Amino acid sequence: MCYIFVELDKINTKDEFWSMFKHKLSQFKSNLPSGVLALMAIDDFGETSAMLITIESEDKTYRELHDYVTSLQDRLRSIPELAGIKVVGEQKEQIAVYIDRDRLSTYGLNAATLLSSLQGQGLQIMSGQLEDGQNIRPIHVQSAVNNDNDVAETIVYNSPTGQVVRLKDVATIKREYPDAQSYVKNNGKKCIVVSVEMQEGNNIVDFADKVKDVLGDFQDTLPESVKLFTITDQGHVVGVSVEDFLVELLISIITVIIVIMLLLPWRVASVAASTIPITIFISLGMFFAFGVELNTVTLAVLILTLGMIVDNSIVIIDCYIEQIGEGRSRWHAASASAKEFFGAILAATLCISLTFYPLNFTMSDLMRDFVKWFPIGMTIVLGVSLLVAVFIVPYFQYIFIKKGLSTNKEGKKTLLDYMQQTYDKLIEACFRHPKTTVALGIVGILLGGLLFSIVPQKLMPGAERNQFAVEIYLPKGTALERTAAVADSLRNMMIQDERIENITTFYGSGSPRFHTVYAPQMGGSNFAQFIVNTKSNDATIKLLDDISDKYENTFPDAMVRIRQLDYSAANNPIEVRFQGDDLNLLHEYTEKAAAIMRQNPKLTMVRTDFDGTQPGLSIDIKQDEANRLGITKPLLTINLATRFGNGLTATQVWDGDYPINVVLKDAKSGNQNIDDLENATVSGLLPGTSVPLRQVADVKPDFHYAQITHYNGIRTMAAIADLRRGNNLTNVTAEVMTSMDSLKTDAADKGIKMVMGGQYDKDNETGPQIYNGLALSIVVILVILLFHFRNIKLTLLVMLSLLFSLPGAPVGMLVMGQDMSMTGTLGMISLMGIIVRNGIIMIDYAEELRLQHHLSAKHAALNAAKRRLRPIFLTSAAASMGCIPMVIANSPMWGPMGVTVTFGTLISMMFIITLIPIGYWLIMRTKDKGRHNVKNELAA
Repeated sequence: MCYIFVELDKINTKDEFWSMFKHKLSQFKSNLPSGVLALMAIDDFGETSAMLITIESEDKTYRELHDYVTSLQDRLRSIPELAGIKVVGEQKEQIAVYIDRDRLSTYGLNAATLLSSLQGQGLQIMSGQLEDGQNIRPIHVQSAVNNDNDVAETIVYNSPTGQVVRLKDVATIKREYPDAQSYVKNNGKKCIVVSVEMQEGNNIVDFADKVKDVLGDFQDTLPESVKLFTITDQGHVVGVSVEDFLVELLISIITVIIVIMLLLPWRVASVAASTIPITIFISLGMFFAFGVELNTVTLAVLILTLGMIVDNSIVIIDCYIEQIGEGRSRWHAASASAKEFFGAILAATLCISLTFYPLNFTMSDLMRDFVKWFPIGMTIVLGVSLLVAVFIVPYFQYIFIKKGLSTNKEGKKTLLDYMQQTYDKLIEACFRHPKTTVALGIVGILLGGLLFSIVPQKLMPGAERNQFAVEIYLPKGTALERTAAVADSLRNMMIQDERIENITTFYGSGSPRFHTVYAPQMGGSNFAQFIVNTKSNDATIKLLDDISDKYENTFPDAMVRIRQLDYSAANNPIEVRFQGDDLNLLHEYTEKAAAIMRQNPKLTMVRTDFDGTQPGLSIDIKQDEANRLGITKPLLTINLATRFGNGLTATQVWDGDYPINVVLKDAKSGNQNIDDLENATVSGLLPGTSVPLRQVADVKPDFHYAQITHYNGIRTMAAIADLRRGNNLTNVTAEVMTSMDSLKTDAADKGIKMVMGGQYDKDNETGPQIYNGLALSIVVILVILLFHFRNIKLTLLVMLSLLFSLPGAPVGMLVMGQDMSMTGTLGMISLMGIIVRNGIIMIDYAEELRLQHHLSAKHAALNAAKRRLRPIFLTSAAASMGCIPMVIANSPMWGPMGVTVTFGTLISMMFIITLIPIGYWLIMRTKDKGRHNVKNELAA
């Protein structure tokens, strides 16, 4: 058997591609040898099950369980969102025809005769129709074989003398279950698994609720001994995630409001805080109007933008209270504040929201599906926030805020006043020592870059699930009974842990895809898999920490691989591939690589994908003797298949709507040895001719490779390993690559190419997509700034300020113990937008002072720094505090984003309020030549 895995790249119309692919495949089959039985394209391999449900019983037969499954399927099909149903682990009854070779020889018959007779009974062809000018009546020829008794009465031979030989005369007929090639047990109980899939674009939580309603009603109709159990439930997983995010969103709202209330007078804070619910409710309405899904990604957008929602309002309110403090009327101040900052907050909003869109163009497949709603959600929320700040806030501040900054009572200082005094001294010192300030800033950026280089990298994090998988591998060719014994023993040991609630065992096959990137295993008689359900997500992590290495050497001939679910598409974390034409050399270098990897204590389950040679038997036909007896290769194959193996399917009968295969088997079939094979009776075309196999063929031992892998058409073998828990995959992969340097050179000298696979290969595919997206994001920011400032120097100054993101993000990652992941990258892009916004606020005011009030560049920068400290601090505090729930939760998925924004915003603020004013002065001081200083510049 041969499997070919096809991975699509940047295909938008997958259904169209697979339709064309299947058509080409059917044409290709005609070019293959006649012995190729089937050529199938499984295009639903990537479909993820919404729910896995077991129907289990200790006293019911598989036939009875089949009837229950059929009834459940009918009920489930009433759900409109249902995409498909798959059944796994079902065992079909068969009618076994055990041939008695002696009686068969007595009548001068052979197995081929029986096979031909039974196949004729199962043949179905069109019987025509009767037309009499008024009606058309189809003709149906009823089958004469409908059950095991009919099979037994089938006539297989009529002699010229009228003697009739029926099948029961030469064989014993039994209805039975065949030896299972694969089956499933749930907590040791016999069961059938039903996989339920949902149509794309529907609400998984609502769909799961409808399925649960059907299951509840159906359970009431079942006998006491038949139970339904839900193994996996994507709706529950998503529902819990959404609930957690909603709680975090509520906490974020409260946190931001508290921060604003503490830092601002209550009337001012109330106006700013009121924009949060207004913006959120309008945004949710627009989500619904534009068909944007409310999932964990869009909820993360709401949390991330929560602090940004009030930023625009704070800037406008700060300008308003400044103007009424200077004596302007509230009406004019409300109008002027919105007009004055509209350009700045528009440019800042565009910089934050539009910078995410390039990722939708540079990324593909799973990564693009993950981020596709992010820019859309960000644009909607920030767009609504901008409109609220420009059109609603001016009215609110006119109604509720009636006093300016100058109305504060003398002697009554706030936290902001103390902070302002401290900052005034700091910024004046910076202006007295500009070179030192710039030098310290450069050192800080370089240190940030250095810290970034040591931050652990993990593009796709682990999944927070109350489940994990266990894979059990034995040597190729191991009987399923031996595999089942190992699996049952392991299950009995693991189930003793009180943190485990349920273990579903798949013998001989993998489970359906129950997690997006956990691909089903191909299986075989040497394979078994567990789906382990635990009491909670935390219990899963603690349990994996305890048992990951516990069963590594429990079974000498078995490999027990315990896998935490994650979002990585790599099946093996670390994989060293060798490619070439010489299988012996490939094997040699793969084993050498595995030996090197075994010396690394951070690796576990070191192995190769070379399964060795598998023993077999070769039948070499003695052509002269075989021809004399009328024994051909097809006849010999039929004779052997009925005795050594699961038999030959001759036909199919229907017991109502239940199909039953009729299988020819030898009465002596079962566990046998080589002597039994050599002495097996075989018959040919000549009547009454039955001889032992050794008379017409030689039986010789045969060895062949158990598996040969090709990667993109090139012969490939790999040394593979898992990572011990607590280690960083990126760092360990680098260690492995370094240890392979000499081996790689030696292999290349012999025509063998060594390449890294595993997660390293996947990251190399995805990394350029992310970096290209980041590069395009920076270009988008550059274009927006050029249109806003219309000055290349100021644009470059703000662009250089993007480097301020380097120190904060890695500090947060290292403090919170997080890896730099995909969500961390999204956080970095958000951080760049926040930095740009603060830079625009600072520089716009400096330009106003320089151009409209005729201050020098130095004094314009100094005054702008002092005046814009408050809005920059307030907006930075709001943005960072809005992500505090993400930081506290510190989940592997969204923790990196929260950490990046929170720490990055606060630390970058220190660079912004010191280096941007100095930078503005240094690049604009040439404009002051010939300009006379004004004595009251500082007062202005």
